[in-house]
Amino acid sequence: MSMDKKDRGKLVRRIYSDRYVLITLVSFAISISAIRIFLEINGYPQLGGENLHIAHVLWGGLFLFTSSLLPLIFVNKRILDLSAFLSGAGIGLFIDEVGKFITQTNDYFYPAAAPIIYVFFLLTIQIYRMIRKPIKNDLRTNLFHTLEEFEEVLEGDLSDIEKEKIINRMEKTEYAAEGKGLNVLKELLVLFLKDPALPFVEHKPDLFERITNWFSRMQEKIFTQKNFHVKLRLLWVFLGLVLIAQPLFILSGIDEPIDMTGLLRKILDSSLLLSENITIFGLLRIVLQMISGLLLWVCAYFYKNEGSMKWVSFAQLILLIVLSAINSLVFLYDQFSTIIFVIIEFIVFFLTASFLNWRTDTYL
Repeated sequence: MSMDKKDRGKLVRRIYSDRYVLITLVSFAISISAIRIFLEINGYPQLGGENLHIAHVLWGGLFLFTSSLLPLIFVNKRILDLSAFLSGAGIGLFIDEVGKFITQTNDYFYPAAAPIIYVFFLLTIQIYRMIRKPIKNDLRTNLFHTLEEFEEVLEGDLSDIEKEKIINRMEKTEYAAEGKGLNVLKELLVLFLKDPALPFVEHKPDLFERITNWFSRMQEKIFTQKNFHVKLRLLWVFLGLVLIAQPLFILSGIDEPIDMTGLLRKILDSSLLLSENITIFGLLRIVLQMISGLLLWVCAYFYKNEGSMKWVSFAQLILLIVLSAINSLVFLYDQFSTIIFVIIEFIVFFLTASFLNWRTDTYL
């Protein structure tokens, strides 16, 4: 087969690579949140005896080793889902103990550990966003993806929907410049799939597809509501209120923490940010939070209808800055006590970004 030398050995992204990274990302977030909640509830117990301490970093290493071993042994696609899940859980269990690795005293509660874990999580999100971009539509890439999807044929699980998707992808573009050999292989694969004697089954979405379809239906249902823009503005107002209120509470109790309980404490408390240990980073965190809150209020005020979608874009940018830069400083002082509020921020950002993308796709 003739092939351009520059394409030989060139890495090709898997057709479902975004799916695997998303599973890893979700598994990572769940594992590290679950272990922190479990340890907090149970008073940070230790597994072992007088001389032994079996830290959960060891379980993380075991999960990571298993996740790397499985796809080396098995070729089935579902193994990649399991590998992705174990990878996320393993890295969550591993990086949760980063405080012990960066301090001479093996301090699990070292303040810088929380922002390190959070930044690592954000970098994983960025990887996911990068691989969601469209894959280059050349013959070599399409052949890799077609051969990858031929597992369905070997398992007798090829549906009519999957067959048509493969055929359409292979036939929709001319590949005259790709070389005769690869084109012959393409024609043979398409001819095989078009064989009327080839059995296929009714398409049954797997768990991941069902969740994805459910999200799509929910987005359509939510975003088509006439008053959705009002609800979105109210979310910005609420988030802006908390972003402004938290620094005010901190400044009020800078010398002595204000006594709070329940959910209010989880959202507004910052017991580490006191007068004796406040630094330029603490002051920067307070200023940036208040500015972000005010800017979200500005977006909520000016966003009125479909003609002012630029304010949705601006709100998305503000939320992105909050989630990346500002929250890194928040985690430095508030540690994992701020996780509830961060989850709320991610939900508001997801709704804002999804609505903006949905509106853009609707009018294309």
